[in-house]
Amino acid sequence: MSDTKSPVRVDAKSFQEPLARLAETIFEKVFREGMSSVGWPQFVSEDVAMMLRYSRSIYNLLFYLNADERRKNDLDWRVHYGVTAMSLVRSLIDCLYNVTAILEDPVGKGAAYRKSGLKRTLDDLEADRQAYAGQSEWDEWVNLRRGQVELLIRMTGFTPDDVMKQPMWPTLGTYLRPKSGIALSGNQQFLKTFTHLEWRQYSALSHGAYEAFIGTLGNVPVGSYYVQDFLPHDDRPKVDASYDLFLSSHLGRAATVLLCLLTEVQAYCRFEGADIDKRICGLWQAMIPLFEAKELYDGRYSKLMADKGISPGS
Repeated sequence: MSDTKSPVRVDAKSFQEPLARLAETIFEKVFREGMSSVGWPQFVSEDVAMMLRYSRSIYNLLFYLNADERRKNDLDWRVHYGVTAMSLVRSLIDCLYNVTAILEDPVGKGAAYRKSGLKRTLDDLEADRQAYAGQSEWDEWVNLRRGQVELLIRMTGFTPDDVMKQPMWPTLGTYLRPKSGIALSGNQQFLKTFTHLEWRQYSALSHGAYEAFIGTLGNVPVGSYYVQDFLPHDDRPKVDASYDLFLSSHLGRAATVLLCLLTEVQAYCRFEGADIDKRICGLWQAMIPLFEAKELYDGRYSKLMADKGISPGS
């Protein structure tokens, strides 16, 4: 596996399965031990664990879709399917943002994250109720769904009034927008890394923005993968040939974001057992040759891991 800035190659076998297994281990720890180990509310354990599971699912999907056997033997597989799926790296970045923001204040921000989602659901249901007022089947469905949401609100320990007063959870862009006279926090500075060109293109691709299609997530414009049949005949083989480099770069980035997420959770929670610290250190070492992994490790994780005592022997 190579990145776009260096000829260094990294064997994906050194991190693909170990990283997926580590993600499952930390998911289990957060879900089952989070409240007792860290002291945050159970709903924080549930929500952080959900984002960990979702992130691992994205990571597994990208490797599943691009497995050598599938690409070579599935007659229905197309290169542009793999390109499209890479927009999910943006979802991994959003999960990293959500979790790190919650970890700034798990009690307060954990509540804000869940209340915001509950509020948005209630707002959507109210919009449906008004749009389809008088249609009995819609009234029945909205009332049933609203009852389920209100039950979840009570089970979490909130009231509907608490939820409706909650400001909406900020998007990553809003979170990173500087406020007048207030310096960006350390976490905001860190997350700004993912708004730079190499990372921002995932957001552009997921939004169908024009710059995504003329950008080069590899060594050919992304749009070329979708209109290969309209290109000059001599250029078409170049598009297929470029996919291995494209794939190598972006699977490496997906793995890097997932490892960032797992490291953040372990640095905060300090779970014991299962050789978690040793496994995290081993994965960083395996992935350091990748440009983005080294940049993030040098810029944040070498110090964070040292400060939190995450080492191979811990």
